[in-house]
Amino acid sequence: MSQPMLSLGGFNFAVSTATYQQLVRSHEWRWQAQPRVGKRDILQYTGKAAPTRSLNGQIATMFQNTGTGQIQKLIDLANKGQPLLMMSGDGDKLGYWCIKSVTETNTGFMSGGTPRFQTFQLDLIFYGDDLQNP
Repeated sequence: MSQPMLSLGGFNFAVSTATYQQLVRSHEWRWQAQPRVGKRDILQYTGKAAPTRSLNGQIATMFQNTGTGQIQKLIDLANKGQPLLMMSGDGDKLGYWCIKSVTETNTGFMSGGTPRFQTFQLDLIFYGDDLQNP
């Protein structure tokens, strides 16, 4: 197996499984409108939302017999309904993340209907640095 780029709950993103070409990080700050009599609403800062990440990538199903089961492995992880530890390819702990959604697209079909390529988008939301104190 090739060197993982990232690990999420034991699933290693690598050339031999599922590789991502794009990692999108998002941060959000919440501002709540407070009504005022005879004036425009005023905004009040109410805190930071949990950061999110989206991994967009592709699976070459015929490469080293990778097959079409990689996305199902991610779905199975999401179905557990548990935060998952994310680790960088260098072994740095990146905290616990929850899978919000998995989107799959299949292309380049062979006879029998097996796709040559699968693209995916995996949307994650930060749970916390540990499981005790989110």
